[in-house]
Amino acid sequence: MPIAYPSYWPRILRMALPIVIAMLTQTAINILDTVMVGWLEPSYAVAGQAALGFSTPLLWLFGGFLSSIGIGTLAIVARRQGEKNFPLAGAALTNAVTIAIISSLVVGTLAYAFVPQIFRLFINNDAVVAFGVPYARFRLLGVLSMVTTAAIKSFFDGTNRTYVHMVAAIVMNVGNIVLNYCFIFGPGPFPALNVAGAGLASLVATYIGLFIMIGWSLVPSIRRQYQSYRPSSFCPRTMWNIIRVSVPSGVANIFVMTGFLIFFKIVGLLDVNHVENLILGMKSYAGSVLPSWIEAQNAALDMGYGHNSIWSADLSLAMVQAHPPVFSSTSNLIVSIMSVCFMGAMAFGTATASLVSQSLGEKKPEIAQRYAFESAKVASILFAALGVVVFCMPETIVGWLSNVNEVIEVTASILRLLAPGIVIIACALIFTQSLFGAGCTKFVMCVEGTLHFCCLIPIAYLLGIVLDLGILGMWSSVLIYASALCIIMFCKLKSDGWKKVVL
Repeated sequence: MPIAYPSYWPRILRMALPIVIAMLTQTAINILDTVMVGWLEPSYAVAGQAALGFSTPLLWLFGGFLSSIGIGTLAIVARRQGEKNFPLAGAALTNAVTIAIISSLVVGTLAYAFVPQIFRLFINNDAVVAFGVPYARFRLLGVLSMVTTAAIKSFFDGTNRTYVHMVAAIVMNVGNIVLNYCFIFGPGPFPALNVAGAGLASLVATYIGLFIMIGWSLVPSIRRQYQSYRPSSFCPRTMWNIIRVSVPSGVANIFVMTGFLIFFKIVGLLDVNHVENLILGMKSYAGSVLPSWIEAQNAALDMGYGHNSIWSADLSLAMVQAHPPVFSSTSNLIVSIMSVCFMGAMAFGTATASLVSQSLGEKKPEIAQRYAFESAKVASILFAALGVVVFCMPETIVGWLSNVNEVIEVTASILRLLAPGIVIIACALIFTQSLFGAGCTKFVMCVEGTLHFCCLIPIAYLLGIVLDLGILGMWSSVLIYASALCIIMFCKLKSDGWKKVVL
């Protein structure tokens, strides 16, 4: 078979690079939250970063499920684009936005109300709950903007206008930088809201992005070509088609996010075990070398009360019993750093999904298959380079996000473990998104559910807790899960059944 890059790679890159920039810029919102919360004093920083780490999967559990409407919208719009049936592509946008608004208002309201109970279900650390609930509530108020943006974005991606969301994401992220500084640290007339301020800043930024997307979709030339937002475009059958294709991908997202929430729950068990070991060490050894977060708080109290060895020992024990979640904070940093890989691969996957669906609409299933595999080749080169960087300088990378020595040391060791698997993760995501673009969403749903609950979670618990391999053992399970996902999706794409899905 001849090398395909002269004809395939340029189009893949033209489609993918704007989405890569947009998604990485979007990811920067979450990373900026983590970075700026890390700049707070240690009493806020460690527990605050752990709270953000739990809040992100929670946001995607609800908002991500609803945002799966973008999967169905992209698949249908791109298929109609390939068929040159532009009015039906516009009708898909109209109905997708309608579904997005109604569903996000209902689900977002319920999620907002039950955030405290959900946090308590997975987290037993008072500090994490105290910081996480206000932050998560602000982010959940943005479910409406998140889901509606996903619907409009998918229309533009499916019609080859991937640059639209790139522009909106850049403006949104610049706004988030300014707002983060204002609401977290409270300069001038702004209140210092600390961790909650990061959530408020992200909330406002997402609505800025939504308004840009809405404005672009109202451009007269686009409305004339696609006849969108017309009363005649509302169609129950179109709505049902979007929902039919989207719901399995939404359920798959629930499997993914629930799996990682349970993963974080198991990480919390490591924190508890770590604390118990610290307490035993403190009871048996006076004058031990304490973690830096304890030393810093002891020093502050010594300045106010004068040095007292008995008081310091009792205070240190009390602080250890408060168990700042070092491993949970570490896992949040890993998610933030690896999100560059996740989102970059998702961007290639989204572009590939559009090309796959358009090719199927043009009645060219073999071309659709080639796009999936050629995209994985391009991404493998880029993400292999990223993996080398992560492997060679993990301490430097982590140091950009945290200034707590214990957290930096543990996080760097995990990054070295994950770095060689970045290419595998990228290919798995690209193959998955390619099948989404073909409308093969039920298959992906079943695979994700099986792998998360029969592979990722059991292996994480076995390696991390039962075999006492700790945090490195737990993150090893992620590599096992990603490898299995990559192999299964590759084999599915090599078959022919997915080429016959009707949208």
